[in-house]
Amino acid sequence: MTQQPVEDTGTVPGEVPALEDFDPYNDAFRADPYPHYERIRALGGPAYWDYLDSYVVSGHADATALLADPRMRLEPPDPVAELMATVVPESLRSMSRTLLFTDPPDHTRLRGLTRRPFASPRLGGVLADARSLADTILADGLRRGRLEVVDELAFPVSLQAIGDLLGVPRADLPKLRAWGQAMSPAADIPAAPSSIDSAVAAYEAFDDYFAHLARVRAENPGDDLFSSLVRAHLDGALSRSELHANAALVFISGHETLVAFTASAVLSFLRNPAQLALLREHPELAAAATEEVMRYESPLQLATAGGGRWTGEELEIGGRTLPAGVRVLTFIGAANRDPAVYEDPDRFDITRAGARHLALGHGLHYCLGAALAKQQGTLLLDALARWPARLASEAVEAPEWLPLFMQRRLARLPVTVTAV
Repeated sequence: MTQQPVEDTGTVPGEVPALEDFDPYNDAFRADPYPHYERIRALGGPAYWDYLDSYVVSGHADATALLADPRMRLEPPDPVAELMATVVPESLRSMSRTLLFTDPPDHTRLRGLTRRPFASPRLGGVLADARSLADTILADGLRRGRLEVVDELAFPVSLQAIGDLLGVPRADLPKLRAWGQAMSPAADIPAAPSSIDSAVAAYEAFDDYFAHLARVRAENPGDDLFSSLVRAHLDGALSRSELHANAALVFISGHETLVAFTASAVLSFLRNPAQLALLREHPELAAAATEEVMRYESPLQLATAGGGRWTGEELEIGGRTLPAGVRVLTFIGAANRDPAVYEDPDRFDITRAGARHLALGHGLHYCLGAALAKQQGTLLLDALARWPARLASEAVEAPEWLPLFMQRRLARLPVTVTAV
């Protein structure tokens, strides 16, 4: 596929235009997807993308309405589900019984069982330990004069935080990280065929791991999320496959978003040094800066992983009618740069006020760990603001992004560090 300008095809009002020559699977798009999103928004409502036989929504108002619409379903229509059952390996089908892919009443049940630990008193200790680790890593980077942001800062801090909350031993985090990274490409849209075998092996490893940990927690429960889920399983409120799949989901999503956020935050500040100076002068802006990073470089570029959402009935979005039983992809990265909502949306501005971004979703399926993500992002940016270091990186002009459409994350970001 070759990336070409997306042009309106002269459709009449109410008719859905075709999305012509849209190719998000190349390095040029990954380097800067936002001009391409702008051309899609210019179509003025939903468009049809024949490559994935899907409808796409890119404007903020349309995306907000669609994500909150109860007529939209995460579970595909029966004919699609039957087809997927023939092509998706059995072990990976377990992930369909997670919060990410279920509708009420199962979603309501799973969310109720999972959300309480995210508001537990122990969260404060988890975040304090994460901040201590971040400070230690930054101090070591200053001493060495260099820091690789992705592997040396983003992964260690985010893995420790979600691991402590979930209740997995810290010594096990490296192997869980490897399994999670093997599964992520299989959740892209579409999944790369070469990623499936690795994802199957990784999920089977997760399944064995959580089976063992469940036996341990059944005998010696703690105040962590996994112990809470094990109790629900023993009480009959959660099946074995749901226990393991949702634990894997929480672990993977709970650190990948923060890894992407951390790397994008540092890159954004490197490209906008006046904003970093402002943050250092006013560390109290860390929370607002967290929101702006999430808007400006949304870690997830579209909803929902692995297949989008489906219309449960015919519905109207943005003045256009979508049929029942079709797939709809919500381009979050495009909605968060919509000039109808954000003034000068391509400007990185940590003092920006206004409409809430959609980086963590909206509506019934709003991110379960949104509060944790924002708090962890804030503590990282506060640590960065108080770090007495001058940063530079040769990667600023041509950073290396992962070859994924759904997720926007740097593969690496090496920086040189000198004391201020």
